[in-house]
Amino acid sequence: MAFNLVYKGPQTRGECWQETVINALPDTKWHTWPHVPVPEQVDAIIAWTLPDNTFETYPNLKAVFSVGAGVDQLQPDRIPDTIKLIRLIDPSLTLQMQTYVLSSVMMIHRDHFLYQSQKAQRCWQQHKVALPHECTVSILGLGELGKAVASQLSSLGFRVNGWSRSAKQLDGVSTFHGQQGLSDMLANTHILVSLLPLTEETKGLINADTLATLPKGASVINAGRGEQIVDDDLLAALDSGHIQYAILDVFKHEPLAESHPYWTHPRVHVTPHIASITRNDTAGQRLAENLLRWQQGQPMIGEVNKQRGY
Repeated sequence: MAFNLVYKGPQTRGECWQETVINALPDTKWHTWPHVPVPEQVDAIIAWTLPDNTFETYPNLKAVFSVGAGVDQLQPDRIPDTIKLIRLIDPSLTLQMQTYVLSSVMMIHRDHFLYQSQKAQRCWQQHKVALPHECTVSILGLGELGKAVASQLSSLGFRVNGWSRSAKQLDGVSTFHGQQGLSDMLANTHILVSLLPLTEETKGLINADTLATLPKGASVINAGRGEQIVDDDLLAALDSGHIQYAILDVFKHEPLAESHPYWTHPRVHVTPHIASITRNDTAGQRLAENLLRWQQGQPMIGEVNKQRGY
């Protein structure tokens, strides 16, 4: 099977991936959207978001490859069941997320916010050091990234909880599921980490009620999707002192507006959506590997099941 592919994304990445794929499968025809000579011959599209009227424009489409670990931005419910949907599962993405969450947890756990504030005042004052086993980190979302993050934190001695839509088991992690499970987990959380995809169920999940269920002094890290946080509710919880700190990598509107209060809030740390960035080299290798597997009739790594759950 010789593939006819359409790529939609940054030029540099496309050039790298094209070279990698052509080296692995020389008969592949690679097109960069929107320049597609014969749309009826397209087998697969590789994109972060789909062009308008994708399924009408490419009537014989057989697969959609996400250029990132998430697929919610592709609106999976609108993709016919006859078309394969493949998320990017790249070890480099997992490692990046592990290091981002770990560094964020340690910023909070080792009081870096507090010492930064003291630095501005030239204040030399030591505070009690908490050990990892005295801190409970709760992970929202136990997909590939969530499981890896939870396992790493557990291996370092943190008490780790994990929540997912359906029941899951993970060594060294206390797992919860469903609405009651979420409430039970939140009530025993020092640091809440969201790694959830965006769905109708997760949109606005971190709101006034959710934040109020956390113990006073808890902190929030969001590296999932910006729409999961109700910004006004989080800011109110920070201002009241109920939530101690927030480390935010994703936002409802990106780039974050210069006037947004997150920029100037003393207990909010902002990063520009860099927790886990697709690397051209390793991701291109995974794409080529998956195309070879598809050509050989084998399941591809990262295929989303029919339920398209997380």
